[in-house]
Amino acid sequence: MKKSSLLLLIFIFPIILLAEDSKCAEGNYLVFQKENNHTINSLQKILQKNPNDMECLVKLINLYLKEGKVSKGFELLIRAYKKDPDFIKTKKIYKIVHVAQYITRLKQKAKETNSSKYWNLLGLNYYKMGFFKEAIKCYRNSLKVNADQIEPKLNLAIALSRVGQKYMAIEELSDIIKKDKNNFYAYYYAGKILEYQIGDKDKAKRYLQKAKILCKAEKSKFSKKMYELYMKDLDSETEKK
Repeated sequence: MKKSSLLLLIFIFPIILLAEDSKCAEGNYLVFQKENNHTINSLQKILQKNPNDMECLVKLINLYLKEGKVSKGFELLIRAYKKDPDFIKTKKIYKIVHVAQYITRLKQKAKETNSSKYWNLLGLNYYKMGFFKEAIKCYRNSLKVNADQIEPKLNLAIALSRVGQKYMAIEELSDIIKKDKNNFYAYYYAGKILEYQIGDKDKAKRYLQKAKILCKAEKSKFSKKMYELYMKDLDSETEKK
């Protein structure tokens, strides 16, 4: 999948979720209002009675996506598009049909093969779209297949930190350091989490100082731009009193 498509999705999601706010079919509207308006349960009840109510279907898709239930949202979008492609094409959400198709196919492939390669790719896509909980599930599945992978474990730690599971993130990074005592990224991210999420400044500084040493020692592994950015950041962090 092209990076531009993922970036487009990140920016258009808020627009889509706000724009698709038309009423359900008139005959269902009172039920919809009575059931506390924009709720998943009320929409599901309406669709049980009238599965062809496309307005409600689109609302339900948007709610799934808004609540981070991306797999359900994408799968329902694909079904809706197959059911009535002309209707979906009139909606803002049509812009992400191709993304939903790609992610759904990738998820099916990952389940069928149980391959760490596909779980990692799916996790990366979810992460780029901001669906961190889904990314965490994928990386955990990948590590069940092969627990010795370093990069997926790093990605898992970062995703965990993004959903507030800071101590679990540190556990994952500590495990990486046990396996690879010279892993720059593990020290760097652990230092950042300790500093800004946990508040253990002394320990954070030790990790970041180690990251700085490793960064200098492994300069050739970075692009010139990234090396300069890391060093500037690490100089700033380690010089704090």
